[in-house]
Amino acid sequence: MTVIDELKASDSGPIHTGQSTDPTIRQRWRRSRVLIGAGVVVVLGAIVVALGSGKSGAALDPRSYTPSGSHALAVLLGQRGVHVATERDVATAEQLAVQGTTLVVVSPELLSTDELGAIASSHADLVVVGAGLAEVQALALPLATQPDDGKTLRTPHCSLRAATVAGSAQLTGGGYTVPSGAQGCYPDGDGFALVTLETSGHRVTLLSDGTPLMNSSLAKDGNAALALGLLDTHADVVWLVPPQIAPASSGGGSASVSSLLPSRLKLAFLQLVIAVIVIAIWRGRRLGRLVPEDLPVVVRQSETVRGRSRLYRRSRSLDTAAHALREGTRDRLGHRLGLGPRPLPAALVQAVAARAGQPAAQIEALLYGSTPADDLTLVTLAQALTALEQEVLRT
Repeated sequence: MTVIDELKASDSGPIHTGQSTDPTIRQRWRRSRVLIGAGVVVVLGAIVVALGSGKSGAALDPRSYTPSGSHALAVLLGQRGVHVATERDVATAEQLAVQGTTLVVVSPELLSTDELGAIASSHADLVVVGAGLAEVQALALPLATQPDDGKTLRTPHCSLRAATVAGSAQLTGGGYTVPSGAQGCYPDGDGFALVTLETSGHRVTLLSDGTPLMNSSLAKDGNAALALGLLDTHADVVWLVPPQIAPASSGGGSASVSSLLPSRLKLAFLQLVIAVIVIAIWRGRRLGRLVPEDLPVVVRQSETVRGRSRLYRRSRSLDTAAHALREGTRDRLGHRLGLGPRPLPAALVQAVAARAGQPAAQIEALLYGSTPADDLTLVTLAQALTALEQEVLRT
């Protein structure tokens, strides 16, 4: 007698394998892998945009890797033991700019007159880059601006240590007049591209152009030496990078919320919206009302058992076949003995042992024992289950 025959003979009803009919993990992966892949692409795109936005930034920003940024200079200062704190808020920068620190102000034209006045009263040493006449006046400095003479490479012609060590440097943007008590370096027409003076108990340095501080030109000529010489005089540097929005005029007016958002953030949000819409259309076309359909054919119970048995034998699923035989026997014995479907093991074992007149340990090993090791053991198990069921039914 083959295993298939034993399975047919031992079960007069449908086989209950005890296994869930829900889709397996592999089936769920096959169904949802496209959706998961699309989600991964969207997330990776957002990450790339976020990383890309981190590498961009305002001109002369120590956090920016762009050619006009100053990240390379910040790294060099850090290697010299100088801590660079980048701030965008003027009030916070003022709090950090205490005596014994250096306050670097770039793009001063983006600050209001009141903010520049507050910066001028700071006790820290100031390095102001690219200040025009209006900014110089707001800082209350006794200077005037001079037009640019068109040169890009200049020599110091002064005794300032940072300039003499650096030598020639790239500076443009016009110059400043030198009042009494101040020192000018790098002549630019009738003025100087670099001016230092002592005022209100701290040193103020005006640099007409930020080229020596930029990533793209730091390694050229004496730019790096000049930048380091001006900024490594103290252990802490507070670097103020104003938001790239000019202060509102006295006539009023305010910027919209969308204008305050970076363009890269807007682009990333638009990409996410498009991706969500595409996925919704793709998945939505598969949804709809369920339509019941009759089976095209009716499969006899014996054929179902035979087909499933063949699958078990082909896959060497001895454990599944044994479980099916035992579960079918337990269900029928439970109904026969009035214990209902899926009775408790202890109650079923005691009831069957009492009815069949066999030891409870033997009944338990037969109904809940281990997995057969081979086909012969499985056939023996099927025969024993059939004999036990017949014995109970006779009594």
